Amino acid sequence: MMLICHRSDEMPKTLTVRMDEATYKLIEDAAAAENRSVSNFIETAALQRAVAEILVSEEEMAEIRADKSLLKRMKTGRREAAARQGRFV
Repeated sequence: MMLICHRSDEMPKTLTVRMDEATYKLIEDAAAAENRSVSNFIETAALQRAVAEILVSEEEMAEIRADKSLLKRMKTGRREAAARQGRFV
């Protein structure tokens, strides 16, 4: 799966992170192994984790598409939401 992250021309945000020395050393060694800066390594890892949390895998999407009852309920819910009907749980 490929995710396109839209970057802007704005200056990047600065983030301060506190961690113990052992954790920093582990990240520093992993970044060096990939010829990256610590900052780039952390940004890339955080982006990958965020994507994994918010997107559905291809296998899970196949399960969803195969569940006809679920698809029917989702379509009904979408129609009701568009018409401002039904109830939000």
